[in-house]
Amino acid sequence: MQGHPSLVPKGEANLEMGKQLWLVFGAGLGLFVAILWTVWYDWGVASGYGGWQHLVAELIGVGVVFSVFHVGWHTDITRQTLRGLAFSVTFLAVGILSLGHVLSMPDMPAFITANSLNKAVLFSYTSYLLVTISLLGASFLPVRRIEHQTRRRYLGASLTIAFLLTYLILSYEPNLPRIFIGEDPVWATRRAVRIVITCLSLLVFARWVTIYGGIQKPGYRWMIIAMGIWAFGQVVFLFLSRHLVAYSLFGHIYKVICAVYIYRSVSVAALKRPYRSLDRARDRLCRNRRFCALGRMVGRLAHELKNPLAAIRASAQLSGILDDRAEREKVTQRIENEVDRLSELITLTLEVGWDRPEVWELVHIEEMILEVCMLWLPELTRLGITGKRVIDDGLPPIQGNRKLLQRALTNLVLNAIEAMPEGGELCIKAYPEASGSSIRLEVLDTGLGIPDGIKDRLFQGFATSKPHGTGLGLMITHQIITEIHRGRIWFDTTLGEGTKFSLSLPMTQA
Repeated sequence: MQGHPSLVPKGEANLEMGKQLWLVFGAGLGLFVAILWTVWYDWGVASGYGGWQHLVAELIGVGVVFSVFHVGWHTDITRQTLRGLAFSVTFLAVGILSLGHVLSMPDMPAFITANSLNKAVLFSYTSYLLVTISLLGASFLPVRRIEHQTRRRYLGASLTIAFLLTYLILSYEPNLPRIFIGEDPVWATRRAVRIVITCLSLLVFARWVTIYGGIQKPGYRWMIIAMGIWAFGQVVFLFLSRHLVAYSLFGHIYKVICAVYIYRSVSVAALKRPYRSLDRARDRLCRNRRFCALGRMVGRLAHELKNPLAAIRASAQLSGILDDRAEREKVTQRIENEVDRLSELITLTLEVGWDRPEVWELVHIEEMILEVCMLWLPELTRLGITGKRVIDDGLPPIQGNRKLLQRALTNLVLNAIEAMPEGGELCIKAYPEASGSSIRLEVLDTGLGIPDGIKDRLFQGFATSKPHGTGLGLMITHQIITEIHRGRIWFDTTLGEGTKFSLSLPMTQA
């Protein structure tokens, strides 16, 4: 009824549609079996009209059509289309007429006027005609957004049509075409009306397959299946004989199956819609936060970029006038270092725009820690830093992005190394948390600690105590852990004694 579904090529769509409509083909096979094998039974006053199975099917149908209207009417107006609105109000009118059909059955108390099979069947056939004509007409409406006034007009038209038809049946039933005289059916009238309803139902089914057959969306697929089974259900009643036996039973079974698929299409989609909206809002919020962070960074980033560029320009000018090869090599090395610094700044800035991946992979924390430690082992040895790993046995893997998690851990390890220029001890711990649903990862160092002046803004960017640092590394790490992996990161530090960074990562990202 709403949304912007994705389309597939026509050839693939036809093949996929054939696979999806196996239930419709099964309904056709059931009809063929019913024609070959007749089961006779006798049940109550209205047994010839379907018995208790008919009453159950009608009650289920009444509940479903009112539910469909309720769901469609309470859809957010910004997401509802004109076609979806017509679909909803059609089911309201059909629900009123179907309720009149149930209340007019001979075994029920009098519904305003005396009950009879003819009165009940007039309500039934009127609802069948209304739903098929309305759905066929709705399929030709444009898919466009609506206004509140449009909703009120369509609702008023639906109620007017339903109550007008109800009034005509209750007031002029003896003067309308006779479908039953007592308990005896008038076959000519029944067959004529049934042929019209069946042809319209087949047209609706064909129209829906044409419009929605190439759309990969479960709601549309279920509605097409429902209309296909509905059409076969109407074909069933064309084969009714004077005994009205097995064919009537099959028709009511098809009606129940059709109602179930309509409910599944509309109600299940409505239940999922708030969660999808919440996910989209959360993603937009994360993107807006990153854009705000980039906006705050622009001024500082321009300053950070200006210094390396000035150093590169001065070094290039100096290189042109130096004759000493050793001095030129030093200047060249300085240029390379400043270019690397520029490259790092640009890389870190781009990483602020990371989004959550659509597909998660299993990340083995122990393997990732080992890889990071092996990467930095030469630097640890050079600075006289003792490395240590404390990892619980049997640590389960978690869902995540290995590349991003490794980048976050590398940032923390690099910060710990740079905090211990005179040597020290670096320890990485990993163990399951008490809740059993997350993993705790800790990076401890015995370095200089974090100054009080930058503690409160450590994860906000450009907060650093390093003479040549950018302060973006911890901001990126915070984003990877909290926004992308929905975890937590915090730290404990003491000046002159060291710092401990703690990460809590959920095992699943579903």
